[in-house]
Amino acid sequence: MFNSMFEAFIAYFALLLGVGLYFYHKNKSQNDFNLGGRKLNFWITAISAQASDMSDWLFMGFPGAIYATGLIEVWTAVGLVFFMFLNWHFIAPRFRVATESASSATLASFLQARFGAQNNAIRVISGLLCLYFFIFYIAAGLAGLGRVFEQAFAINYYQGIVLGLAITLSYSILGGLLAVAWSNLIQGIFLMIAILLVPFYAIYQLGGIQTFLSILQQQSPQYLSAMPAHNGLIGILFASMAWGLGYFGQPHILINFMSLDDVANMRKAKYVGISWQILVLSAAILVGLVGKAFIHPALANCELVFISMVTTMFAPFLAGIILCAMLAATISTINTQSLVSAALITEDLYYPFVKNQVTVEQKLKFTRAAIFVIPLLALIAAFYNTDKIFNLVFYAWSGLGCSFGPLVILSLYTKFVTPQGAIAGLLTGGLTGIFWPISSTIPPLVIGFILNLSATFIVSKLTKKD
Repeated sequence: MFNSMFEAFIAYFALLLGVGLYFYHKNKSQNDFNLGGRKLNFWITAISAQASDMSDWLFMGFPGAIYATGLIEVWTAVGLVFFMFLNWHFIAPRFRVATESASSATLASFLQARFGAQNNAIRVISGLLCLYFFIFYIAAGLAGLGRVFEQAFAINYYQGIVLGLAITLSYSILGGLLAVAWSNLIQGIFLMIAILLVPFYAIYQLGGIQTFLSILQQQSPQYLSAMPAHNGLIGILFASMAWGLGYFGQPHILINFMSLDDVANMRKAKYVGISWQILVLSAAILVGLVGKAFIHPALANCELVFISMVTTMFAPFLAGIILCAMLAATISTINTQSLVSAALITEDLYYPFVKNQVTVEQKLKFTRAAIFVIPLLALIAAFYNTDKIFNLVFYAWSGLGCSFGPLVILSLYTKFVTPQGAIAGLLTGGLTGIFWPISSTIPPLVIGFILNLSATFIVSKLTKKD
């Protein structure tokens, strides 16, 4: 059984490596490697932006939460779709134009240029905050890969983590953003098909929709209720905003906006991307619900619901192919974050201090080497991880969102922010993301977003020169 599943995995890895090799010689400059030369079409941009967002959270964290608590978790998906639409509509076009005008290859360099600081403080603080939260984000992805390999391919968890990282970095180092974006397009379509197939096939095996719903009703009448038992509308708003607000500050998503060939194509990318997101999130909800009715006895680890359904329903080779969709979701996020991390290290923490001493070729080689840094730190974190993937992703997502989201919005729509105000906002939002407990009644992203805006506004007013 495991041999057949592993054969499917080897075939999938060969495809990804081929993509990396193909684009290796197409990177002639740092801009090509970091941003694909800003020449990606709207299909690639749309699917890559959405696929780099989801990670193994789509197949493990979110369905696991639905499996454990029921339809009440649907408000997370509602918030994600709503705020991602706002991100595409109000942020993406302006961000694409503004970053090109500022000749910025990273979010940190853009904030530095936009807020006019004479030193590199904004750039360095932004870079360090981003790298810190990426350690936990990538660690969550690696932990997910380790669990997939362990459950599906009978590979030791720790060996699975190392293998997953090796696969991810191999084609990122070779092909840069062109390889990452094209592979994200392939993987995004593939994982959409897989996550739609599994719950509908399980419903068919259960005997149809009526039988499926009847089983859920018998298990718990409240399981299919989307209304919170406590806090009502406030609970719904917090559930939606706890994740959705984060979209404005995710560097691994924003980089895809920067890479689009023409800002006029952003509208097409928006509708393609949102359509994809609605489909995969709806399917993930179904995975959790159907898993509750399909799997007996109940799972001790709710986040294994998708894996359990696939290995139960399908022949080994086909199961291996479908489970590669989980790898696709995770790899698409890790490789984008690894690439963004390398660009941050090179562009914001290294090059500003040695710009007159290195050639273009040396800078590109340094970026390829820098791709290893944050993933290796994340590897250590994943080795010692005992938390749920859902919680790790939530921590990192919240931290990035409340660190950068307010400043991204203010950079595109206002002119009152001073360099001191921007630094105050970064530090306030970043520290809130680091230390605010994720189990708090008020989500860290909500409180961090508010505190960031407040600090930025107050300090900018105090330091504004007449």
